[in-house]
Formats: sequence, C-alpha cells, structure tokens
Amino acid sequence: MSKSNIARQLAQVQPGTLHAGVDLALEKNVVVVINEKAERLDHFSFPQDRGGYDYFLRRLEGLRQKYQASEVVVAMEPSNYFWKLLARELEEKKITYHLVNAYTVKKHREGDQLDRSKDDRRDADQIAEISRNGNYTETRLQKGAYEDLRQYATLHDQLVQGIRREKHVLWGLVGQAFPELSQVFKNLVGETGQALLMTGASAAIIRQLTVEDFIVQVRAAYSGKKLHVSKLHRVHQLAVSSIGVTEGLRAIQLAIQVHLVELQTFQKQLKRVTNAMTACLATLPEAPYLLSVKSLQTVSAAIFLAEVGDPKRYQTAAQWVKLAGIQPAPNISGKKQRSKTPMSHQGRARLRTMLFFTCLRMVRFDEHFAQIYANLQRRQNNPLTKMQALGVLMNKLLHILWALIHNQTFYNPSFGQSI
Repeated sequence: MSKSNIARQLAQVQPGTLHAGVDLALEKNVVVVINEKAERLDHFSFPQDRGGYDYFLRRLEGLRQKYQASEVVVAMEPSNYFWKLLARELEEKKITYHLVNAYTVKKHREGDQLDRSKDDRRDADQIAEISRNGNYTETRLQKGAYEDLRQYATLHDQLVQGIRREKHVLWGLVGQAFPELSQVFKNLVGETGQALLMTGASAAIIRQLTVEDFIVQVRAAYSGKKLHVSKLHRVHQLAVSSIGVTEGLRAIQLAIQVHLVELQTFQKQLKRVTNAMTACLATLPEAPYLLSVKSLQTVSAAIFLAEVGDPKRYQTAAQWVKLAGIQPAPNISGKKQRSKTPMSHQGRARLRTMLFFTCLRMVRFDEHFAQIYANLQRRQNNPLTKMQALGVLMNKLLHILWALIHNQTFYNPSFGQSI
C-alpha cells in the first residue's frame, strides 16, 4: 500500500479511536483491543452466534465509554465467509470496520515473533496494530445483484474446474483401455464420443464385435442428430491392433461410466448457472454498455461485475487496474531485475483471467485492438513481447470499460483508440 493511501486512511481516523482486532474462526472469535498508542486495553472471545455477537457489541461499547473514546474500529482478516457475517452486523450497527490482508498479518507477526510463535490472541493483536497503522483495505460487502453475481461466479468456477477434472480422469481411463482413441476423437466428450464411452471404450472388447454390431451398440446409446459413423469405422480398425490393457476392463468401464455421468451432471449444472448469471446481469444498469464490446462475452461481463461490484464505489479506473493486479510492480535487487514490465499479480485472479482471454478475443476480432497489439511489439523503442503487449491491452480494456459505464455510452472501436 502506498504511503499516500496510508496517510489518507490515517487522516480519516478520529483522535482517541480504539482498535479491536478480531481473529475469526468457525466456533470462537478472539478479540484484542488497543488504543491509539498501541496499549492493550482488553482481550476476550465470543462464539459465532447471535448471543456472541450481542456480547461482542456490548463489550466494545463498554470499552468506548470507559476510555471515553470517540469510536471503536473493528479490524479483521477476510477469512472464509466469517468476515461477511460480522461485517453485515457491523454495517447494521453503523460501526466502522477495516479488512487487513492475511499475508500482511503473517509477515507482521513473524517480524515481531522471532520464534515464529502463533496463536489466536497474537493474530488478533497483530490485526489491531495493522489497523492502527493504516494498512487496511476499504473493501465492503456487495449488495443486491452484485452479491448474487459474485456467488454465481464462484459456483461457475467450481463447475468449470469440476468439468476439467472429470475430463482429465476420463482421458486417463481411456488411455489405459484404448490409447489410440485420441487419434479419432480430439474431443472425447462430444455426442458420438459420449455414446462410445457409455457403451464400452475398451479396445479388447470392441475388436470382438463386428463393425456392424459395434455401430449398432453405439447408436443405441446415441441421443444426438448425426452419428459420426466414419469415425466409428476408424475406431474399430484401431481396436484390432490396439495396445490397450486386457485386464481389469470391467472396473475400468464402470469407472468411465461413473465419471461420464458426473461430467454430464456438471455440464447441466453449468448451463443452469450460466443462465442465472445472464438473467442477473440483465438487471444491472451497466450491462448494456459492457455488452456493447462484442468480444466481451456475457459470462465475462458477469464475472467482471462480480469481481468489481458496484462501479460507483470507485473514483478512477486505476483502482480497477490495481484490483486486477495488473499494475507494474518492480522487482529489483542490486543488478537483478525480474522483468522490465512486471505485473503485481496481487489482485483478483478471476478478474485478471477474464481480462486476459477477452483481450485475446479482441486481438482476433477487433481491428483497432489488433493494430495496437502489433504496434506494441514492433515499435523501435522498447518493443514488448506478446505477453507484455497483452498486459498493456488488459489495462486499456479496463479504462475503456470505465469510460463506457461512467459516460453511459456504447463501445465503438474508434472510441477505444482515444483511451
């Protein structure tokens, strides 16, 4: 965090403020309260329930009155979902709260505790101290459709990862029973591929059938419009001389069927979540302006707002750049320099990934983005590599999206050149 930001945040804290550091956990939360001189005034714990929250708030108010403090600021790490529960309670009671980075807490504690000692009270003490020094973020709970989008985006990621995992497992199983199958099916889980997997993907079993019987068997499990018969003929030919295993085929085939059903379930769920994301995005006023960028897919626009939240919370596009973690972050020691144009990679990975793949599409389909991409690599002074040029475009895309939303205008390529 820059010194100017720390100074600005410290200026917002009233003199005489108490800082309550809370180490959040599943069952019991530990609190340490310090004053502006870093003197420890109190420490206690409270359970993660209504009675515990009421006790926590009463205790803080008692300390505020006892020490005649202007206010009590609560600081915590954004741990799991626990911080959302407490933050919602604090917002309802109009109590100021700060979020501190877990990595900062860890390094701060290790610097103070040379023996690397760790317990909940130490962590709560470090959290309060970091808040007192102004090293906190101003993250707040998202509201309404923005929070719905964030939950949808998390679920979308989980399903995509599940699909990727099941595909990987299927390829491993098929690789044992019929390794040559990849010569015919690049996409193993297409309609014809799935019918083949469901009926039997073992070369040792397929070669025992005539080609006609094999095709009839696959057709019985096929639910699409056009079966790729020519591919099945090729599969039968390869099965005759396949090096696939001949033992344990029943277990392998059952495993293939189980994982294929799992994959199909994930795919159906992903479609359902995608539809929900699309419907939720349509309710937000920023959606038409974002979707005017043709290379920005609907799911990508939804993920963007899921990560950014309400755009009105930000003052400049540079805040989005920092949120994505694509701002330059020098990494130099002596004569060693990791990169001439390094990204910090300290922001939100999901937002950064969305920007990367959107820029790849824009380089292909947006003439002006393609021209800028080429010019960055061909310029005489400090030409960039392909990845560095994409980083520049990611930054540019964020500034374009900022202008579209705040000017309430639609995208055109020539407009993008002026940003």
